[in-house]
Amino acid sequence: EALRIFYDIRKVPGLKKKPSTSELLDWLKLLLVEDISDEALRERDPTKLIPPLHGALLKNEQDVSLFERLAFLARREGANRPGQQ
Repeated sequence: EALRIFYDIRKVPGLKKKPSTSELLDWLKLLLVEDISDEALRERDPTKLIPPLHGALLKNEQDVSLFERLAFLARREGANRPGQQ
């Protein structure tokens, strides 16, 4: 699941620096230290579109801001769909 998230983040358009293997390894270590389960990563709760500890993957502050804005817009768009809260 962590690899899927990593590759999904690499596909985000507009990133100044796509996460590399080094960032992936740092993020995986943090996930283990923080005891974040695969189930928590797999969770599809629309209020949690940003993966835990995403700052380890996105080293550039502009990329972090872009990623958070895109997640906010996606969450808002999902809330505006019929049948959504």
